[in-house]
Amino acid sequence: MVDPIKKLKAAGLGRFQVMALLQAARYHIFYGDLDKAKSFGLNRAIFYAWAKYHGPHTQRWRAARLEVLLRKPAKEKKGRCPEGYTDVLGECIQVGGRGFYKIGDQEQTPRDYDLQVTYKLKRLIDPEKAWDAALDYVKQFPKWVLKDPQRFYKLVYEPVRDIFLAELLEDKKPQPPPWIIEKLLALEEMYKKTKTTSLDEFM
Repeated sequence: MVDPIKKLKAAGLGRFQVMALLQAARYHIFYGDLDKAKSFGLNRAIFYAWAKYHGPHTQRWRAARLEVLLRKPAKEKKGRCPEGYTDVLGECIQVGGRGFYKIGDQEQTPRDYDLQVTYKLKRLIDPEKAWDAALDYVKQFPKWVLKDPQRFYKLVYEPVRDIFLAELLEDKKPQPPPWIIEKLLALEEMYKKTKTTSLDEFM
């Protein structure tokens, strides 16, 4: 039997597609616009691929302990983005003339997403199945996690970045690691005992 990881690699599928897929699902959960969700997903996948090699400042929070990311206070971010950018789920992103997100002069369109994600998935995996699995997976996390780019990266994306597509290829349903869900539930329970506001509203 061929190793699913090797099959995915041979088909040009990997972390980039997982990031784009999960980021698109994340956006769709909050805003419900599929075309813009595709634009956002591809935009963030390109950005983080670039930042991995050219943005050493991102390594600080990537290496941060989980407890630090979970307990860091919420910050008011409105108005902090420079002209031409908009705050989307905690990050400043450029917006093009057609309303799609962009990096530099290049807009990331739904068609671009399909070329780099959907059509590549078709080589091995039903794209609709992958999309439904991404939505089901991301919905299992509380919104205060999904709203924060650092928490999203560490808690949602990072644990499944190398197995999400492999599990789909084996007809499995990707799930968050139980220890992460247990930690989040414990944190919410602890917060309820000391505050009247929910974590979703607070964060």
